[in-house]
Amino acid sequence: MSENTSDIIIIGGGVAGLSTAMQLAKRGASVTVLEREQIGNGSTGRAAGLLGQLRGTAEHTRMLMDGVEIVKELEARAGVEIYVQTGSVRVAETPERAQELTDLIEMGQSINFDISEMPIDELAKKMPYMRTDDLTTACWCPTDGHLQPAELASAFHKVGRDLGVHYETQCPVTGVLLDGNKARGVQTPKGEFHAPIIVNAAGPWSYLVAGLTDTTLPTAALGHVYLTTQPDPENPVDRLSPGFRNRHNRVYGRPENGGLLVGIYAEDCAEFDMSSLPPDFDMSSMKARRDDLHLAMLIHAAQQRFRWLNERTPMHVTTGIMTFTPDGLPFCGQLPDHEGLFYCTGFSGHGIVQSPAIGVIMSELILDGKSSYDIASIEADRFWEIPGFQDRTEIQQRCYKMQSSYYGRVEGKTAAAAKEVGE
Repeated sequence: MSENTSDIIIIGGGVAGLSTAMQLAKRGASVTVLEREQIGNGSTGRAAGLLGQLRGTAEHTRMLMDGVEIVKELEARAGVEIYVQTGSVRVAETPERAQELTDLIEMGQSINFDISEMPIDELAKKMPYMRTDDLTTACWCPTDGHLQPAELASAFHKVGRDLGVHYETQCPVTGVLLDGNKARGVQTPKGEFHAPIIVNAAGPWSYLVAGLTDTTLPTAALGHVYLTTQPDPENPVDRLSPGFRNRHNRVYGRPENGGLLVGIYAEDCAEFDMSSLPPDFDMSSMKARRDDLHLAMLIHAAQQRFRWLNERTPMHVTTGIMTFTPDGLPFCGQLPDHEGLFYCTGFSGHGIVQSPAIGVIMSELILDGKSSYDIASIEADRFWEIPGFQDRTEIQQRCYKMQSSYYGRVEGKTAAAAKEVGE
């Protein structure tokens, strides 16, 4: 087999592509990863890394529970700390959010996930730097924590390399080679690379890669911003303080380097046309202006829960680009138009936490033709040829609307039941 020929080509060196490459190589496949910049330089390098295993459905929760075990194996193999187990809390200050937590506690306990209600006075002792006097309910997930994005990407990369994965950086894909409707390789500035299976894990660029084969992929590139405060002696945040989610105020966060990291899924976000960015665009060089509207929205929302935080608080601001889908769930698998062309993208801000299990799922789909998980909700063809999901403008609007409601909507069986009866 020549240097530029392998069983599988993966486009994109973020955690989704790296995890998939590692799992495929574990099973004996020869894999080439092509990255337009440096490994982990895109959305992966701008991620907050929270690992909350509890999701709106039992199957999605199970995937993340399994992902923790995969990461623990990865830590042992790579000899690096990736997962910091701090536990996490969700808090509620309205009746609807309290019911949401009740539903999620019930669902989690039904699949043996460690979750329970936490008394507010106990929460106040655990997180003295957070306002708690307006809260009615909180839940506690002791096995949650956060993944360190750089360490995770590095470990996937190292173990993959040890298993024989070939990586090419500074190698953007400029064309997809087809034999009829079958994939046979890609074009790059470094020449052609050949394989009968290609995985599009190009993150925000994935819809442009799909466009190389005249395929419409319903993803959009949307901005995201989070802040990290400098250590404050008056409001100390221990390294093992819990992660938190306050969906009513649309914020989430965790400890980071003695300070507090806080991010937001706001009603408004920046939108990007990836085709208009320069060929050498490097996401790691993105910076948010201190007068940026989205940063102001974040600081205002964070202040509702952390009274000591304001625009004068010493902080570092991180901004990046997420790959959103119309329903906030990723695309994993093939589309009907091309054989051998797989998609692994659209993680809607959760690529870091989902990547360990996604690598397993993708390797199963590619090598076995099916997954051991119930993946109906994340199959790549779920919007195939459905009106309203074929036009870029409509796709952008649907993805933007999903991002704006990401934390705004209420989850759980009570919310689902109310929606069904039109309440």
